[in-house]
Amino acid sequence: MFSASVTASSAFSSSSSSTNCTAAQPPVWPTTFTLVQRRIPDDPTAGNATTVTYYDFAHGANLIQITSDDDPAAVLWDLELNSHHSYYFTPSERSCQKMRFPVGILRPDWLANATFLGKSVRNGRPVLGWTKVDFIDYYADAESCEPVSWYFHSMQARFDTIYWGAHVAVADLAMFEPPSYCNATVEAQ
Repeated sequence: MFSASVTASSAFSSSSSSTNCTAAQPPVWPTTFTLVQRRIPDDPTAGNATTVTYYDFAHGANLIQITSDDDPAAVLWDLELNSHHSYYFTPSERSCQKMRFPVGILRPDWLANATFLGKSVRNGRPVLGWTKVDFIDYYADAESCEPVSWYFHSMQARFDTIYWGAHVAVADLAMFEPPSYCNATVEAQ
């Protein structure tokens, strides 16, 4: 499903994060990575999905492709840019919504000052956990510091990692540009 867009072969992990994490030092993301996760909402009627994230801090872009189990043809692209704009578009429907936010993409050290939750086991792996109140609980492998699972409070959904590619870049930087129909859709509103 995601291998055509990734420049590395499928595996749970292509390499570890740049630093080890501790109770006092939460994970710091590499400046480029590809991450595939399963979204599992608390409410089963909300529907599971597979998400593919392409993060590139140097290019100021974070792209999340969300493929719902209910309608795999209607992939939602969530393109977040450091320009403080985000675009939510579905190529198969040529629909687009542009939004402005007060901040750009998350910095690699965005978990700095997070509250340590302690040690636990997630998906059969020993993890260290941190929380940013009213936002996220973040669990990283206790040895490699790779992301294992996230829980977004407002979405009431967990995201379990099935592929982590530290330093794996998006295959085509053009994927970080909104499609032309986004501008036409936005201007028409």
